[in-house]
Amino acid sequence: MSDYKRLDELGIPVYWDAVPHVKVKEVTAALAKNDMSEQEFNEMFGVQTCPIVGGDAALYPWDTEAVIERMISGRLTGTQRHWD
Repeated sequence: MSDYKRLDELGIPVYWDAVPHVKVKEVTAALAKNDMSEQEFNEMFGVQTCPIVGGDAALYPWDTEAVIERMISGRLTGTQRHWD
């Protein structure tokens, strides 16, 4: 069990090597599997959060967790709560 309850709930693994991250392709697959909109995720992800680029595209788990929490519950938490 990690600190990312929504990622766990959707079956999205968090990788801890180098920089903590989740793989974009695994997030996309989990959204589809759980009948959640990739377009809505991308719109909510917005510009205040930052993707990790290079090799397998990746996202920070805390940003991804905050967006998925918002999609499921409607609550703004974590990085969705405060603009950079």
